[in-house]
Amino acid sequence: MKSVRHLLVLLALLATTACGTVSDWRELQTAPMTLGQCFDGLVFVAQTSGFTADVPECDRGNGKWQSRWRLRQLGLGRPGRYRLRAEVLLEEGSNAKGWPIRYVVEQQKVKDLRRSMEPAEEDWSGDYQDREAETILGERLSRRLSSKT
Repeated sequence: MKSVRHLLVLLALLATTACGTVSDWRELQTAPMTLGQCFDGLVFVAQTSGFTADVPECDRGNGKWQSRWRLRQLGLGRPGRYRLRAEVLLEEGSNAKGWPIRYVVEQQKVKDLRRSMEPAEEDWSGDYQDREAETILGERLSRRLSSKT
């Protein structure tokens, strides 16, 4: 009886973790600066890169910034969308040594072409990450926030 209960708990844990999206975050260390300067630089680079803040999801005090979804065509008339998520790791940084920033550009697409003209929220599914956008964003963040040597 006890082993059956453990098996059911294990299956429930596996089922809930399989539904989540795993992100491979990119990281960057800033030059010594205040948290406000770091967060303002992150927001400036994100906004000048074409990302618009998803205001309810952004929290300056906790160092979290997320953009709204941006639409794009992926090919063969298939719609796609992407967004930026970034975090300043407050526990690992300081004004004296700088702040670690991690960021990811998530992608989603509509797999069912019958729903591609007007997709509902449940029609979208994960499509990994946009590595090219992450590389470009990382270069811009590095130029703006890293030490000038």
